Amino acid sequence: MKKWFIFASVFALVLIIAACGSNSGNNGGNSGSASNESAEQAAPTSELVITAKNWEFDQEEYKIKAGEAVGLTLKSVDGVHGLQILKTDYEVGNDKTVTVQFDKPGTYDVICSVPCGPGHRTMTAKLVVE
Repeated sequence: MKKWFIFASVFALVLIIAACGSNSGNNGGNSGSASNESAEQAAPTSELVITAKNWEFDQEEYKIKAGEAVGLTLKSVDGVHGLQILKTDYEVGNDKTVTVQFDKPGTYDVICSVPCGPGHRTMTAKLVVE
């Protein structure tokens, strides 16, 4: 019984490490549009780079203008991360750029979409659309 527990523990640890170091996860992209996003995506007129490192983004809050097409890029410093804007279909993969556009002002929660270790659940930020 003890051998099975040790085997299961080692196997779980290997899976966690593989998820943090793998580059085969979500490659980003916008899989659709949410109700407050433009139906047609224009070419980006500005850029926003969000840097991710283990268990945190480089800022707690990011701001963009409503109606503006923004090239949102995720740069990972430590490990592999992904970015998801909750209540939208926007997801950005590790070292990828996605054009995002919101018609109405509001605040959106941003989370890391790739399990990246013990601090993954606290890896959050806000996107403020002004």
